[in-house]
Amino acid sequence: MISIIVSTHKPDIYQNFSENLKKTIGIEYELIGIENYALYSICEAYNLGIKQAKYPFLCFVHEDIIFKTPNWGKRMISLMENDQNIGLIGVAGSKFKSSYPLSGWGQGPSLNKFKRGQITHYYDNNELYEDFDLSSEKKEVEEVVCLDGIFLFTKNEVLNHCKFDDKILNYFHGYDTDFSLQVFFQNYKVIVDRKIELIHYSKGNYNKEYTQANKKIWKKWLCKLPVASKDLKMSKTDMLKTDMINWFYSGNDTIKRKLKML
Repeated sequence: MISIIVSTHKPDIYQNFSENLKKTIGIEYELIGIENYALYSICEAYNLGIKQAKYPFLCFVHEDIIFKTPNWGKRMISLMENDQNIGLIGVAGSKFKSSYPLSGWGQGPSLNKFKRGQITHYYDNNELYEDFDLSSEKKEVEEVVCLDGIFLFTKNEVLNHCKFDDKILNYFHGYDTDFSLQVFFQNYKVIVDRKIELIHYSKGNYNKEYTQANKKIWKKWLCKLPVASKDLKMSKTDMLKTDMINWFYSGNDTIKRKLKML
């Protein structure tokens, strides 16, 4: 029922992922590992995986994770079958996307109140649990605008309209924000599911390529940004005010970082 697509370049880590997948998914699946020793961008790798996939549901996931939630595959399919408007599911994301050009899905501190979901990171022999949701009442499932690419679950119907943009995103960043926005602007629901728990054996890599990817996404979507999830019911004026505040704080943070480098 589910095609799992992974861009892989570490055989031992991929093997651990494969064994964990078998124990936790709880449903029929195929695992498509695209060997990627700097041959493809992640968008190219995922698009190659899509061409090979034979099942109606597809999951794009990093190889350096393990799932803690049993039968998570059954839950994903149940969510999508019970609400046909759901087009994309993740474990962390934001209900607001600013037009600030240097930010990914998480964006600046002024927008933390819009974040949802949770991820546990493990690196340097330390486990760091990040609960992104600052709201007083945490919902199991909630609409967002963009997702973290660590886990992206979708269906064939969506892929008839949305593709990973391997024309402008030619490295390993930005694909998640761009794909999320594509799905959102096709009038599907993009959601975060807090019931899916996983451990990510990495802290991420926010390098020059990350910044370049965010600039490309900014140019591509500028005419439609800022944007908020529909359930927030924010007016255009409120979105613009929120966006301006984020530009101010994010811009100041960028200036501070550059001054420290002098």
